[in-house]
Amino acid sequence: MKSFWDHIKEEKRPVVIYGTGNAAEKLFFLLKERGIRTMAFSSSSSFLRDRSFLGYKVLPLERIREIYGSDIVLLLGFGSHEESVIEHIVGLSKEYDLYMPDLLLTESMEVFSSLVLERESREYEWAYSLLCDDLSRDVFSLSIEHRLTGRIEPLLKIGRKEEENWNLLKLEDSSSFFDGGAYNGDTISLYRSKTKNKGDIYGIEPSFVSFKRMREKYGKEENIHLYNLALGEKDGEGRMELGHGRGNRIEEGKGTLIRSIDSILDGKSVDFIKLDIEGEEEKALEGGKETICRFKPKLLISAYHRTSDYWRLLRKVYSIRDDYKVYMRKDISLPNWDTYYVLV
Repeated sequence: MKSFWDHIKEEKRPVVIYGTGNAAEKLFFLLKERGIRTMAFSSSSSFLRDRSFLGYKVLPLERIREIYGSDIVLLLGFGSHEESVIEHIVGLSKEYDLYMPDLLLTESMEVFSSLVLERESREYEWAYSLLCDDLSRDVFSLSIEHRLTGRIEPLLKIGRKEEENWNLLKLEDSSSFFDGGAYNGDTISLYRSKTKNKGDIYGIEPSFVSFKRMREKYGKEENIHLYNLALGEKDGEGRMELGHGRGNRIEEGKGTLIRSIDSILDGKSVDFIKLDIEGEEEKALEGGKETICRFKPKLLISAYHRTSDYWRLLRKVYSIRDDYKVYMRKDISLPNWDTYYVLV
């Protein structure tokens, strides 16, 4: 299967980026590094307003068609969970040859390609072999197909509502929840709608703005314990590098308090751990190995922040305990956001 990045190098038609945010900027420079010229930027009418972006005047698609014709390559430089936006994207895919390129780079700064997939094929095959149902296998294979080809059609087949995916966890009997990457408390709300128990809830969020919103919602409840810090392998301090939307990470330095899951819980049991912490999930699992080994909590682990998440996260969990059943699910979104492992 040919990768998007191999295909686009051979493309002779005009290349247009649809979007004017951080993802569009990253896409522009990835193309430029490979000698591929972007001919124009476009956006929905509500974002135009006589704007310029990276030195280009942002044009409506109608004007681009007048200049280049309708036979263009349209590259999406944004994403969304919104149903109406996804419907709009699907509509564009029927009018144009549309791609939504994967923008994640490997640890060695490579784009995701057939060569990367072939090089790590044994790890991917091992992870795939652990999956317990057909939908999990579809999520795994079709999300990789999207990342490789840039096509949106594979993702449209596998997205499910978050509430439906959470039913796998069977939280009715759960009495305690550890929320790593709690954002503004939205996941705590979903958790509480799934269980009537009043056990301890731990909300961990390094962004002070998001933490403040969560504290406004839940700060007065005795059984909810909120921490404005980052999760890691061990207690310490680091520097939070702010990405844009889905790319924060903790580097060496000072300014952000770091604690491990084991340190926060201090021997207390927990029934369910969720980790969505911008690519630091593997480190957090290492920092929670005593809790995981002792109590075998249910796990929901985001697997879309790093190219190797599909297998490295399972390797880490299975190094602690190898008796989990493994499922993979994806919420409704474009591109490959909110893809995660559910381990029970």
